[in-house]
Amino acid sequence: MLETIFCAIMRRMGKTSVMTLRLAPEVARGVELLARRFGHRPAQVGARLVEEGLRRRDFPHIELRDTVAGRVAYLAGTRFAVYWVARAVRGGLTPEEFAREYEMPVERVRAALAYAAAFPEEINGDIAHADANQTWLQNQQAADFTSRKTRRQAGVRQRKHKVAG
Repeated sequence: MLETIFCAIMRRMGKTSVMTLRLAPEVARGVELLARRFGHRPAQVGARLVEEGLRRRDFPHIELRDTVAGRVAYLAGTRFAVYWVARAVRGGLTPEEFAREYEMPVERVRAALAYAAAFPEEINGDIAHADANQTWLQNQQAADFTSRKTRRQAGVRQRKHKVAG
């Protein structure tokens, strides 16, 4: 999640080092446009981009993707979010069982778990967000079911009333 990653970086920025970078004009323009788009200062966006570049270097099997929920870490080339893998393993599956179940090398599962261990706040935030979405969907489905049932019952009462009248 972009905001989750950004917020984590901003919290750490209380302890920062000042570093001056020279950027090609087109790169600087790209950073400025991105900063304007998200309502942040170019230095903050630049820090986030450097952080993501370092993550890509340190975790080559992980890619950060823009989603409706923001920036989310995924196993590269798959539809598996890192938080999903971490939650499954926390739920009792071993990395080997997960790899077998989803037909992938166990090394990829371990790469996701290594990323999750390196960035627990981000992954826990992703899990909490996914859980909140699931709860919301379940509540919406229950409300929709109740609403349909109530409308159906009201229709039966109206038909009975018309037949009796």
